[in-house]
Amino acid sequence: MLKLKKLLLVASTALIAAISIKTQAQTPTETRTLAQYEVKIPDWSKITWDNLAPVQQPGYLNISSDLIDRFGYNPSRSWSAGQKIDSIVMLGDVEDAFKMGSFSLKRISTIVAIDSALTLKDLGLLQWQTPKSLVKAIPALGNLDISQVPPIYDLFAQVANSNKTPKSLFAGATKSNITDKNHFEIAASGTIAQVLRSNPRLANTPLGKLDLSRYPINSVPGLTQTQLARFSGWQQSFINQVPGLNKVPFDKMPQPINTEFSVIGIASLVLGTPENGDKTVGSNYFISGSINRSNVTIPVACEANHECAYMELGDLAGQQGELYGKRWASGSSQKVKGGFGLLGKVNDGKEPTGRLVYGSAFKVVLTKVNESKGTADFGLFLRICANIPFVGKTCTPYFIGPIPWIPVKENELVIVGTQ
Repeated sequence: MLKLKKLLLVASTALIAAISIKTQAQTPTETRTLAQYEVKIPDWSKITWDNLAPVQQPGYLNISSDLIDRFGYNPSRSWSAGQKIDSIVMLGDVEDAFKMGSFSLKRISTIVAIDSALTLKDLGLLQWQTPKSLVKAIPALGNLDISQVPPIYDLFAQVANSNKTPKSLFAGATKSNITDKNHFEIAASGTIAQVLRSNPRLANTPLGKLDLSRYPINSVPGLTQTQLARFSGWQQSFINQVPGLNKVPFDKMPQPINTEFSVIGIASLVLGTPENGDKTVGSNYFISGSINRSNVTIPVACEANHECAYMELGDLAGQQGELYGKRWASGSSQKVKGGFGLLGKVNDGKEPTGRLVYGSAFKVVLTKVNESKGTADFGLFLRICANIPFVGKTCTPYFIGPIPWIPVKENELVIVGTQ
């Protein structure tokens, strides 16, 4: 039976308002004109994980220990309102959307500038790598003499010390300890592959036992050329734990974000919370809804006699257009089924209604309407995904957010998607 603790989402209204005012203007956009209308589109060449607005609601995900074994890593985490998204999202969450696991530090450095004085501590996933997993990720390491890779050599010294090897081995050579020191140097000689075979404890000791800030990034040959996905447990690395990754524009990802916007509607009218669902208005009247396993938006009508704020759309083709009269319901009014697989029960299996507009990474949600001002606010929501060996992909509902997005006024154009 799935052992997932219920996720707690508690929002601070005052904080949300402050974040919205501060961050909406920060989203890089381009304004384009179509007929007599204007549309603000995201400038994905300038939008990065680093400059996305912070999330407005706190939350957490706790995975039981038996499930962690099935996942192969621990996707558990917690976050606070106002926290930056690059410290919340793990690489595994959005691998299908962006393929960031195929990045190496060298490849990232061809897109954005990376600090030349990086240390091993700067690449967060090295904390849980072992000499054994490091050699698996970088096979050529196994052929090097252990003395050529200082972190592994020093880790061997630390392991030997913890085995109660005389402390004199790790002091300066003197007449009284030269024999023991020679014994250590003999044990620590040979290729890394040879030493690991004869020292299983060393092979499985995490590099995080060392002070990784003491070692420059090039102290492990081949590290910067190695794809992130080759490292053990790479999926649980947060985006901000990979140097430079949070500065890479979304249109420069290994699998770039969908920048097309072939389906555009007119924000004709916004209607607030006094509106209720109508049983005569079925799902065919809505373009907002839930996201299925195939990353397709399934329209869901508002429940009859329940609050249903929404934006009514017009179509550039007039009354004959497919979007004419369609509704985009507010995610603050309506929650719909979301997620699938083992993680599908998170957040009670619910997510705010909305649409996939730019691909599967973000669900675009109408978060607030203001009838008197004729405005509609939007937010991005993310989910947590994982690929479980021999089981396949599983995702939570889209519940991490909202990240304030591009607002729309009545009689402006609104991007609906690509189909």
